[in-house]
Amino acid sequence: MLETPQGDGWSADDDLVTLLDHVSRLVYGIGFADGLFPAQWVALRYFHDSPEPARTLTALARFQRIHLAPVSRTVSTLVDKGLLARRPHPGFKRGWLFDLTDEGRALLVRDPLRQSLGPPIAGLAEDERAMLGRLMKRIIAHMQAGPVTEDKAQDKAEDPPVA
Repeated sequence: MLETPQGDGWSADDDLVTLLDHVSRLVYGIGFADGLFPAQWVALRYFHDSPEPARTLTALARFQRIHLAPVSRTVSTLVDKGLLARRPHPGFKRGWLFDLTDEGRALLVRDPLRQSLGPPIAGLAEDERAMLGRLMKRIIAHMQAGPVTEDKAQDKAEDPPVA
């Protein structure tokens, strides 16, 4: 078990933050596999799981909440490695759609994230998996909303309660 500091105002919430940090570092670390970087695995998973209209650089950048330039470099590398194929977007003259190649699909079968997290998640009871999913979505939504500033906190305090 991960040891966390105690005392000096350390709380159970701090323990959970430390555990989530530890999980995120482990997830990031296993993303260096099969000659790919974590961002490249994210892109492969994204293009595998997304419907055709969302298989664009812009959609991937929005999904990851990062700028287009690093996403473009990541995708170009995956195209150069033969893991993604680029084709013209039918609705946009200068746009592209991306599809996994056979090599990309074969590599995704060995996805280190799914291999590592799949078994412990599968070992959870159905209600535990459902609860974990709900909790992770809440944490993600909160983090994507950005940091709470004094202005945002004041706005929240003035909002009427939602029933």
